[in-house]
Amino acid sequence: MTDSLTTSWDPLEAADGTDEELLSAAKKREIKNILKCYVSNYDPFSELLQNALDAVERRIRMDESFSPKIKVKINLTRNSIEVVDNGCGFEEAEFRSFLAPSVSFKSGGETRGNKGVGVTYIAYGFNELIIRTKNDEFEFQGAIRRGREWVEDQEGTVTRPKIKAHDKKSALFDSVDQGTSFKIKFGGNHIRPNDLGWYQATTPEQWLYLLLIKTPLGAISLPGIVKSAIPFDLIVIDKSGEERSLLDIDAIYKFPHQEVKASQKLSNVKALQQKAVDQGADVSKAVAKLKNSNGLYEVYDKEGIKSLFKMIDGDEEQIDKYNITAYGYFAYSTEIWDQINDKKAKLRKKLRILKGGLQLANNGMPQGDLITIPLTKSIGHQNQTHVIVHFENADPDLGRKGFQPELKDLAERISVAVVRQLSGRRDILKSDSGAQANIDKELKVHEWLKQQERHEEQHPLVLENESFFLPTKKISVGSIPQSEQDVIVLFNQLIAGGVIRGIKLLATSQASQYDGIFRFAAEEPFDNLYFDSDTNPLGVLEEQITSGYVSQPKILEYKYSLDGLIREFESGVKQENDVSLAVFWDMGTEFLKEYNVISLLDEDNIHQRQHHGLTHILNSAHSNFAVICLKELIQRLNDPKTSQEFQTEKYGDDI
Repeated sequence: MTDSLTTSWDPLEAADGTDEELLSAAKKREIKNILKCYVSNYDPFSELLQNALDAVERRIRMDESFSPKIKVKINLTRNSIEVVDNGCGFEEAEFRSFLAPSVSFKSGGETRGNKGVGVTYIAYGFNELIIRTKNDEFEFQGAIRRGREWVEDQEGTVTRPKIKAHDKKSALFDSVDQGTSFKIKFGGNHIRPNDLGWYQATTPEQWLYLLLIKTPLGAISLPGIVKSAIPFDLIVIDKSGEERSLLDIDAIYKFPHQEVKASQKLSNVKALQQKAVDQGADVSKAVAKLKNSNGLYEVYDKEGIKSLFKMIDGDEEQIDKYNITAYGYFAYSTEIWDQINDKKAKLRKKLRILKGGLQLANNGMPQGDLITIPLTKSIGHQNQTHVIVHFENADPDLGRKGFQPELKDLAERISVAVVRQLSGRRDILKSDSGAQANIDKELKVHEWLKQQERHEEQHPLVLENESFFLPTKKISVGSIPQSEQDVIVLFNQLIAGGVIRGIKLLATSQASQYDGIFRFAAEEPFDNLYFDSDTNPLGVLEEQITSGYVSQPKILEYKYSLDGLIREFESGVKQENDVSLAVFWDMGTEFLKEYNVISLLDEDNIHQRQHHGLTHILNSAHSNFAVICLKELIQRLNDPKTSQEFQTEKYGDDI
């Protein structure tokens, strides 16, 4: 191993010998034009990580047995980022020349970039860059400073920067056997970002979302959607100096369907329907359990893309040449993007790090910012749909400015076709209308509801003494219900004890046609409503609650067995369309005649539960209503494994 670079040198001279013309303003203009191509706050991360990934992959091709690793250290105290790889490291000749414009040692077909402008941006786009490299043949660490100041200097007062030996060690770099380290310190005029605090990300978990969505660490592999073979470590030091880490993270893009629960794949929906057709079953029942999903997605190989839209001359050739693939996700509401940003990534409010739009990608990595999907109809769908169009070996224009116009146009037309296909099946998605009343009452029922609503306003019942409603973890009802009255008592106990948290009771009646009035409600703290298989199995998915609500008054029916209510529907004593919720002990057997049951106690169907505490949904040809089967609810709370087996066997899809 040699360390021959003990003196400073000028990387611009290193590129072309001692030609005096390199000292002219022309070279500075060339570099300045390169820097203009980098306009995103994520570009410095992307360039450093792209180089690291290429270096590691180069070593993999030489030695498949070694364990690749990339390490990223973000220091908010020092306003710096360091990226270390255990790749090949530089040869001496490469190291002397690689910072010069248009000099690259990459092989275009095997790497993410090959124009040589990225390292020029790294060297001259900032005012401090520290580079370290080592392998069996060569080792050196140096720094280049005031690069951006020199580029922007109009008076000739800033000396052209040179790389000088740097003796300060890096523990992160010392932890790898060989490889390279790039460390950028931010700050100064014309530098984006000027301050890493701009992102308002202070933890490794927050930075993880930024890096996996906006940089090459977010590996995009279509149609298989598999992670990169190169794991990485992420270390973040916040402004108080506290250091936190995430180790051995999978490098894969944050695909929306993997972030949002209850997301359905379009091809699976079609397959389920086709299976029902082939077996002579009811197609509508086949997909009933998929209703009220949060999103719909699909992955397209190049043949799938060709069949997706009407191609024009040259499209098929381009699709084959660049092996174009695509991914699309249609969200039931744009509120989904806010939930990912605010609740999962916990980034700056309304940043929407992941949102609707077209993301171009090349050679496994996202490229540039999102592009608006050019819809001419149902324009709002462009904000609900996240589309990725991926190319192989379609080098973007200089830097990160964008793709060739013809490829961008093709990608836009593909994205429009993806939106149209996915939005065409939005019937299986939940409604974006919030908690709205959807029952059409007869006049008599409507009058009763309004009367109870006025009574609630005029005579509210409030108990504010904090000494009461302390949990005893016991039900005061001592035995299994034997009558409708027992059911009412047990149900009220479960509400008062916080077992069922999504229902507010308004009134009961012995004289009216129906038993009672209630409201569905979701009130702070929402954490008490979120589903957890162990601690809150009657909850709803976090994505289902976008804001608090209290519904309009609705009709409630009590029975010992559901059979009694169904017989009342059949006799006309009560109207199925009037009832929003039925509470009973036993499910009975009468429902088998006309109803399809979706079990919300089956964890595969949790996305169907819109309000805390519901156990099933009954669908008929005419209407649907929610139910709480207390017997099966108690079983789920006491014996989750047996309950899951029971629910799957009794109500599962047998198509």
